[in-house]
Amino acid sequence: MLDWLPTVVMLTVVVGVDVLVTQRKVEGGEQPSPPVFWRPKGDRRYRLFVLLSLLVAWWVVPGGWLLVGLFVFAMSWISPAGRVAWADERWPRWCMVGSVLVSVLLVGFLPPPAPTVVAGFGSPIQAGEDAGFPWPRIEEDHHLLAGDRDGVDVAVVTVSTMRVPWQGTGIGMSGGVLFLGDALNMAEREMRDTVLLLTESAPLPVPVDEDTLQLVPVVGEASTSAYRLDGDLTQLAVRRWDVTSDLSASGDGVKVGEVVVIAAPAEGFGCVEMLTVVRPVGHPLLTSDPLAEEEVERWWTARSLSR
Repeated sequence: MLDWLPTVVMLTVVVGVDVLVTQRKVEGGEQPSPPVFWRPKGDRRYRLFVLLSLLVAWWVVPGGWLLVGLFVFAMSWISPAGRVAWADERWPRWCMVGSVLVSVLLVGFLPPPAPTVVAGFGSPIQAGEDAGFPWPRIEEDHHLLAGDRDGVDVAVVTVSTMRVPWQGTGIGMSGGVLFLGDALNMAEREMRDTVLLLTESAPLPVPVDEDTLQLVPVVGEASTSAYRLDGDLTQLAVRRWDVTSDLSASGDGVKVGEVVVIAAPAEGFGCVEMLTVVRPVGHPLLTSDPLAEEEVERWWTARSLSR
């Protein structure tokens, strides 16, 4: 039922707003009789057609409501007939736009499925409550991986699932989520707590706290990388950052670690799962395995077994 809940929420909001707007017009004498509810005419028929198209686009078009909605809205303003309709039906049309935005907002608050349980990562460790804005909704499990090199090869691995409110189809969702993360600085929310967890367990060159923490994208990194999983090469969306702590007056940050985020291919229903690996400077695998292939292989195996 949870998989279909976003559609139910969207339909409830957009249909409910349309009914309220139409009822107001009927009570105000702008419509002849109540049967207009079930036999839409004129601009209302067009609005309902657009809303139905957006709902279909949520399921089948990469980018979903985010791209199709912006395109439809722009075209309705550009075309001469659209501008006339906006002048004549300003209130109903703005209510339609508002219902779409409210739907996207509400869907973003819906809980995503639980993250994959990876036995090779051990039991999850407790983390502080996410202080960021809880939209879109993220569920995450943090794991501490400790080696035997006096704490240098300690790493924090986070398996997280995120609700994607603007798209239901899995095509291009994982790469799109990371792309928007770059544009909207969502990486800060996803990784800050994970990095601070690492500072509690690993020796770092300088102290790190929320005020000095910086996440700097690694220059020249590709947006995807090929991982050998289940004997085949699989392309996964990837992002990598340097973790720096800025304690100097000059503003030059000191590198204290690295972060890599890998998004699994989405399987639809408006959710994507990601793996975040944070390792301190001096970790033995930063040079030999910068894209965390070892952790990705464990995660991928667990995902395959859980299906």
